[in-house]
Amino acid sequence: MFRPARRVNWGTRIFAFLVLLLAVGAIGAFLEVMLPQQVAKLAQLEANELMLARQGTSDVNTSVTALWADVSPTGSMSLTDDRITTDLALSRRTEKAAADALGHVQAAQAYMAQADGLPFQFHQPAFIAADRPALQHLEKGLGAAVKLGHGATLQLTLAKHLGQDSRTLAQLNASADARSWAGAASIASTLVTDLRSQQVPDADPEALLDPLWSKWVDAMVAVTIDAQQLALHSAANQTPLAQQDSRALVAARAQLATSFTAAKNGAPAWQVKTIQPLLDTLAKELAAGS
Repeated sequence: MFRPARRVNWGTRIFAFLVLLLAVGAIGAFLEVMLPQQVAKLAQLEANELMLARQGTSDVNTSVTALWADVSPTGSMSLTDDRITTDLALSRRTEKAAADALGHVQAAQAYMAQADGLPFQFHQPAFIAADRPALQHLEKGLGAAVKLGHGATLQLTLAKHLGQDSRTLAQLNASADARSWAGAASIASTLVTDLRSQQVPDADPEALLDPLWSKWVDAMVAVTIDAQQLALHSAANQTPLAQQDSRALVAARAQLATSFTAAKNGAPAWQVKTIQPLLDTLAKELAAGS
């Protein structure tokens, strides 16, 4: 049975028109008022983070340059205990400052991503194109700073530990020269274990340590072992073996002195090869990001 379509009354039509008008108005308000305000807010937040990132990177550049200027000329292992303590405190502050500055870079990048992801935009917000290259430069520079700060912390921590071992080795040598075999054997037993535990950290590439210093640690181990054997064989009255150990100990001590001198003299070349490129990267990227 055919039924004619119902006619929509004017009240319904007016209501639908008003709803449509309201929707169009809401969209227009979002596009004309709310969207620009949100973009402006994100731009301001990003600008603040960029400013903090630039300031932080500049401070890190100053401190890390001063740090390696102190460490590099003769190598960290040749520094006095007081200087190691001072530089180690600086390296830890520098490492934290670099991480904080990198956090500001990442926060700025996050605000950029939020602004770029807002809907109904006909073009990318202008501040993104202006600031993104600067943030990329700062991020790259801070990557170098993080390596330098972390490397200095690892290296100086190792230097502090090996400085203590060097003093213990001097006690071992004194005991051996005084023919205090029991004391020498006891010192050597503890020292050789401790030195071997440092052979892994000194080979860690993140420590940015010249391999010549690893040879110095190896030489310390050799002296300790030869002194230990001399003490044990002498205490047991095994004279022929003790005489061999004595000659080996003399040679090992000479090699220890030679390896220390070589590492100390090689410090400037190692700085030019390994440290300076990272310092240059930090300075160059900071300049580009500013």
